[in-house]
Amino acid sequence: MDSNNMNGANVNQQVSYQVPQGTPQYQQAPQGAPQPQYQQVQYQQPQYQQVQYQQPMPNSVPPVINNIQIPENYKPISAWGYVGYTILFCIPLLGLIMLIVFSFSDANINRRNYARSYWCVLLLAILIGLALFVLAMVFGISLIAAFS
Repeated sequence: MDSNNMNGANVNQQVSYQVPQGTPQYQQAPQGAPQPQYQQVQYQQPQYQQVQYQQPMPNSVPPVINNIQIPENYKPISAWGYVGYTILFCIPLLGLIMLIVFSFSDANINRRNYARSYWCVLLLAILIGLALFVLAMVFGISLIAAFS
């Protein structure tokens, strides 16, 4: 193929077009006109300072936030408090009595909620134990009948 594209038109043909009216036309600057000078601006990355971490003082008292006083019945229970209540609730008769008392007491909301959750766990354990007992009885009786 000689300088023709697939449609048969000559590729080397000059194309001319007419600029619509109202379009701005730009002309080159005359030969003697001063050329604009451009300066290359170098980008400088901002300098950041790393904040030094300060270790908290051992045995220091935590700061009071906005001087908020927590009411006595909303005071949180420590982890050792929860351990102590769990041991108390495990005592056979005394634990059951204290569990009932703490479940209805308004002296500390957190202790009341913990006692109520202990009831839920106790009820769940009893239900699972009964289900396992019934399952063992069903399979135990069938095993005894099979071996006799």
